[in-house]
Amino acid sequence: MHKPLTTLISDCDGVLIDSEVIAFQVLIEQASSVFTNIDVGAQLSHSFGQKTESLVQQLANVSQQAIPEGFLKNLRNLTDAQIMQTAQPIQGVEILINQTRLKAVVSNSGTARVQAATTLVGVLQRDDVLILSADEVRAPKPAPDLYLLAAQRLSVLAEQCLVIEDSISGIVAAKAAGMRVIGFTGGAHIPAGHDLAMRAAGVCAVFGSMQELPQLLQEIAGWDSTPFKSTRQEH
Repeated sequence: MHKPLTTLISDCDGVLIDSEVIAFQVLIEQASSVFTNIDVGAQLSHSFGQKTESLVQQLANVSQQAIPEGFLKNLRNLTDAQIMQTAQPIQGVEILINQTRLKAVVSNSGTARVQAATTLVGVLQRDDVLILSADEVRAPKPAPDLYLLAAQRLSVLAEQCLVIEDSISGIVAAKAAGMRVIGFTGGAHIPAGHDLAMRAAGVCAVFGSMQELPQLLQEIAGWDSTPFKSTRQEH
């Protein structure tokens, strides 16, 4: 029998901020200029949610070419700059940000991008939300390490955590950590039929709009929608 759910954890890209399409486009443009003997777009068509370094290595393996020196650093800088300039918060994201049960944001992106994204959507105005990036662990999603680290730092049991994810790799990671997962399909990058893939991966439910979240959390976890109130002192 499941223990009561106490803690909400959210992915970042594609759940808080609509950045996956931007990052994907920069990756295709930059990788296509290097791996010219393969169709980069086709190779990456089902890849979102994976760490960029892993995707580039996969492309290098398929094309039988080495990754040029400095390519990954340049790609990361270009992607971060483009996201900071053009990415927008997911519509209605304040509904998630204001959930009192939200206690962590766990992302497969690097620290700089996660800090920029959480600043944009207002998570950093919360004084009780842990921010974890892929830089914190050796094995990012789909390994469970990030989610296990979040539970450890929050001093909660993994089985008492409910996770919001938009990617299959994220769902696999959270479930491998022993957490329950709901799938979000409201990002611009979500392909047709992805809700079915999420259900096949074992999510409790799928939702496409943040407006649906309070009712979903009430049904799954029995949580009310009392908004977060900051305890910070105004100066």
